[in-house]
Amino acid sequence: MKVIDFKGFLINYAIILFVKNIYQEPIHFKLGYFQDSSPIPHQKLNQHWLLPAKILNNRWELFVGKDYKRLFSSDNLHLDLKVQYCFIQAIGHQYKKDKDLLGEIELFTKPNSFDEMDIGWRVSDSWFTFIVSEELLLFLRGKTVFLQSLKEKFK
Repeated sequence: MKVIDFKGFLINYAIILFVKNIYQEPIHFKLGYFQDSSPIPHQKLNQHWLLPAKILNNRWELFVGKDYKRLFSSDNLHLDLKVQYCFIQAIGHQYKKDKDLLGEIELFTKPNSFDEMDIGWRVSDSWFTFIVSEELLLFLRGKTVFLQSLKEKFK
C-alpha cells in the first residue's frame, strides 16, 4: 500500500498554483512520481486489474508491478493489448494533456463515457489504463512459466 504525503502534495500544489497565477502560463509537471505506478485490482471484475501504460514514440511502458515496468515496441506488444488499444482509439473520447495530470489517481479514474466498457480508457496524450485479466498480468510480468512449473510440481 502506498503512503501518500498529503501535506507535501498540498504544499507543492499551492506553490504551483501561485507560480501559475504569477506567470499566467501553463505549468509542465514532471511526471516522475507516475513512474512508481503499479496495477490495482478492478473494483467490480474479479481477477482483473487496472494496468497503467504509457506510450511514447511507439514504445510502450507497462507498469506491471511495484517498481517493475516492462518495455515493448508497438510490434511486440501483446495482441490483447493491441486490440484493446484499437477499441479505445476508435471510441475517441475527450482526454487531458499530459501536463494537466495532477496525480496518479487520475490513471485509475474511469471517464463517465466509459460506463460499460471493460477494456480500458485513454487518460491523456500518452497515458492509458487497460483492464486486464490476472492471467495476462502474470504473463506480462513473465511469471506464467514459473506458476506452471509449480502446478506441475505439486500435482
